[in-house]
Amino acid sequence: MMIKADHKQWAEFVFDIYLRRLLKKSFYEFRIINELPAFDHSKSIIVTPNHFSWWDGFFIYWANKKLFSRKLYVLMLEEQLKRYWFFKKLGCYSIDLNDSRKMIVSLKYTMDLLLKSNNLVTIYPQGEIQAYDEKHIVLKEGLDFIAKKSAVDFHILPIAFKIHYANERLPIVYARFGKLLNSKDAAENPQLFKDEFINNLARINSEYSTSNFKSIL
Repeated sequence: MMIKADHKQWAEFVFDIYLRRLLKKSFYEFRIINELPAFDHSKSIIVTPNHFSWWDGFFIYWANKKLFSRKLYVLMLEEQLKRYWFFKKLGCYSIDLNDSRKMIVSLKYTMDLLLKSNNLVTIYPQGEIQAYDEKHIVLKEGLDFIAKKSAVDFHILPIAFKIHYANERLPIVYARFGKLLNSKDAAENPQLFKDEFINNLARINSEYSTSNFKSIL
C-alpha cells in the first residue's frame, strides 16, 4: 500500500523554523534568476525539478513557501519515505518504482491531487539523482501518463536548481524556471516537456552568474 500525504500544521510550523536555520547555516544566498511565470489560478501545478542532491526536497519546499504559496505535495521513493516518515506530515507521498501496480496507484493518487486548484505537486522526472550537467538525461514516463489520463487540465513547470561556490565561504543556490506548459499540450506531444526540461538545465548553467536575481533567503 502506498503512503499518502498527511499534512499537519504543527509539523510545518516546526519544519519552517528548522529549514530556515539550516539554509542560513549552509548557504550564502538562494537566488532566483528569472521571473516566475503567470499562472491560471484555477489550475493546479506540477513542478518538475532536477534531482541532483540531498537538498532537492528542501529547495522546493522553500520555493513554495516564498513564491508559490500553495499546498505542497512531493512524490518520494517509498523506501525513503518509510525511513523519513516525518515528511509525510509535510505533504510527501510514496511511489515504488519496482512494483508496477503500486506505481499506478501512486500516479492515480497524483491525479486526484490535481483536482484541487491550489495544490502544487512535485515530481522528479529523472527518478534518481543525476548531476545537473549530466549529458545523457533520461526521464521517466510517469508525467506522460498523468498528462494523458488526468480528468483536468493543469500546469507543468520545469525548475532547475544548481549549487555553486563563488567568492563566499558558503555556496549559493540558484533556481531557474522553465517555460510554463499546458498538460493538454504535453499529452499530445510528450517531447515538448522533455525538451523544455533539458533546455532549462542548460540555461541555468549558462545564466546563473547573471546580476539580475531575486534572493529568497
